[in-house]
Amino acid sequence: MKNLDPRYNDIPKTEIHVHLEGAIRTQTIIDIAREYGLKLPSYEASELDRRIKVYDQLRDLETVLKAFEIFQNSVASPKVVERIAWELFEDSAKQNIKLLEVRFSPDWAFSGHNLNWDACLEGLLRAKVRAESKFDMAIGYIAITSRSRGPESCVKTVDWAIRHRERIPAIDLADSERDFPLRDFVPSILKAKEAGLKVTIHTGEDTPASFVKETIELASPDRIGHGIRAIEDMKVVELIKERGIALEVNPWSNYLTNSVRTIEEHPLKKLFDLGVKTTINSDDPEVLETNLNNEYRIAHEVLGMSMEEIAVCNRYAYEASFIPEDEKKRVWQAYFQ
Repeated sequence: MKNLDPRYNDIPKTEIHVHLEGAIRTQTIIDIAREYGLKLPSYEASELDRRIKVYDQLRDLETVLKAFEIFQNSVASPKVVERIAWELFEDSAKQNIKLLEVRFSPDWAFSGHNLNWDACLEGLLRAKVRAESKFDMAIGYIAITSRSRGPESCVKTVDWAIRHRERIPAIDLADSERDFPLRDFVPSILKAKEAGLKVTIHTGEDTPASFVKETIELASPDRIGHGIRAIEDMKVVELIKERGIALEVNPWSNYLTNSVRTIEEHPLKKLFDLGVKTTINSDDPEVLETNLNNEYRIAHEVLGMSMEEIAVCNRYAYEASFIPEDEKKRVWQAYFQ
């Protein structure tokens, strides 16, 4: 489902919701496995794809999350982390993405091989500097705290992000809302905000609008990951608008995780038409076999958004981006105006 159609490829783009761990090329997984002696179900790319990619709508979000186990085991060293980031930047540059925020979960991604978080961050920063120079992009990182790893992991991740806040300007709270209640993580989220970090939270993907409302009331996030189920309650939609919160929307991902029944029913355009600051993103491009061009195609050809409306989504992403103002303003003025 990846798309390199010039109609979409030639458009300068923003992307503010993409997971590093879900953006590892299949051949890279094979290369890493061979170099580090890791076991794979297959060392042939087309066969491995059948084990690690989600091509069809699955039963629920949890089923999709299980597809990440091989990806997690591939994060074998700081050098590998740097390679994965660089290749994501290459793939993004090929789609003319000029403003890009990448999120990663250090406690989830780096724990499989007991990697040093600071060493991995240095690798990420090296890839960032190279890509910004070669591809003329503005790139930012977001540290994810994964609910499934518990409140103590959240404390550890937030404290680490605060220590590196000059290089990691934001945190994200991700994973299943149903299994891991927000209240357990609020103290750490508020600590991050008090330290000057920006906050985005996954909510309202496969959970009712009431979860979005609770997230806003308890944690006051700057942005929301997904948030599409807010459409079920106009009071929640109004709350999002009142707070000026941008939604990081991922249409194809929402369809594959069964968060929407059909892609035609996706509420991206409805939310946009209601005045919500919607942005368009790919989420996990390699796991879900998508890219930002494909998400643009869906928005335009399936959901009926005009190219002018998609350009407004780009502006919303620019305005909501956590990348320092001078860095993001440079690419915005160069490519979007």
